[in-house]
Amino acid sequence: MRRAVRYLGLSFVLAAVAVPRPPAAAAELPQLPALGVLRYPPALRAAVEEAYAAVEAKPRDAAANGRLAMVLHANHLFDEAEVCYRRAHLLEPASFRWMYLLGVVKARQGDCAQAIAALREALQMEQEYLPARLKLGACLLGSGQWQQAEDTYQGILAKNPKSAEAYYGIGRVRAVNHDLNGAIVALRKACELFPDFGAAHYALGRVYERLDQKDQSVAELTLFERQKNSTPPLSDPVLTETLAFHAGAREAQLQGEQLAREGKLPEAAAAYERALAIAPALVPAHVSLISIYGRLGQAARAEEHFRAAVALKPGEPDAYFNHGLLLASQEKFPEAEDAFRRTLELQPAYGGARLNLGFMLEAQGKLPEALAEYQKAVQDDAADSQAQFNVGRILVHRENYREGIQYLLKSLSATDKENKPSYLYAVGAAYVRAGDRQNGLRYLNLARQEAAALEQSKLVESIDDDLRTLGAQQAPR
Repeated sequence: MRRAVRYLGLSFVLAAVAVPRPPAAAAELPQLPALGVLRYPPALRAAVEEAYAAVEAKPRDAAANGRLAMVLHANHLFDEAEVCYRRAHLLEPASFRWMYLLGVVKARQGDCAQAIAALREALQMEQEYLPARLKLGACLLGSGQWQQAEDTYQGILAKNPKSAEAYYGIGRVRAVNHDLNGAIVALRKACELFPDFGAAHYALGRVYERLDQKDQSVAELTLFERQKNSTPPLSDPVLTETLAFHAGAREAQLQGEQLAREGKLPEAAAAYERALAIAPALVPAHVSLISIYGRLGQAARAEEHFRAAVALKPGEPDAYFNHGLLLASQEKFPEAEDAFRRTLELQPAYGGARLNLGFMLEAQGKLPEALAEYQKAVQDDAADSQAQFNVGRILVHRENYREGIQYLLKSLSATDKENKPSYLYAVGAAYVRAGDRQNGLRYLNLARQEAAALEQSKLVESIDDDLRTLGAQQAPR
């Protein structure tokens, strides 16, 4: 029996009908939250409805329960999200994700005791997850457990000595304990590690005020006013994935994707920026804007989004690939080479990365290294016509005509109609250089026919020049 779903204008009802009693083994799960008449916007309504239906279809599926929790969490429905995270945890007790996110939700609800318990349990599964350790420290501090909070922050610094947030936490603990000089040392270190740390400047200003050091206090509070909402970047892939479920952000992101496909780049950029205004940690939006702003010639803005993407998710290969394309468009070939190498470190089979690495090496005159990368690209994907073409082109340049022509011929199997005339042209030119005039003319004429059909006038002119040089009759215009 499925739950009834009734629509009332812009709202929907997930009727509070009792769920049929499951088998005894399932009785331990908390009941799904009864979502009454909730006046959600259409995008949010659809997202919740879809996730809820998936749980109804598979009530014992941890991923389905967790996804519903994430959708509710991202859209600030914390009470309902809590229930679903507990269900997901009971179904998958070894998963760090569900217990950590439960701790995050409890902290947002102001329930420090339960947040601390959840975060400690999560850290038993993944001890070194820095965001969880920082949140635990903040909850301990917020609940007045000063010594445990400082111990937690000191433990963080033992493994992460450049954590500005840990120094900030220690500074707050020392200030509460009236160790004002010790607080200044810790808070100044936090500001040194991240100069735009608004909250640390504020805390430091208040400590100076308590010491009656008015000039220093005014200076720090002035910095706070300029940087109120600025915090150190922190990679938290688990929470980042969750916040991406915000319905408004997702809707704006989808609009951006569609506009980009239509070639409406300024409009696509605006849509992605709207998504980020709602969910600043939406990594796919940052990644897309690297490419879009690069194509719009706004390199500085593209760089900003690259930095944001890798701060949020350091191992995101798409960010490095798009950054490589941006750098290549600026003819920063060594830097672009590094970006494509990093892409391949993160994802060795990343489509296009090895080919572009070859292009960057070739642009720097590193022909042997470029050839090696093109050959690896062929090994990775024998159907990659562009890789076949580039291997063949370099081998022909080296006067290794027999092997080079074989690679060039393989490139002709491409479904890429736009490039096929160029591939045919290269085959014809290679045969001519190899002394096979008959095959050379054959492929040059085929190339001309294909180029003319696609109205590639400049290529047609180049082929005609070569045919005249060879004293051959040109194909009909």
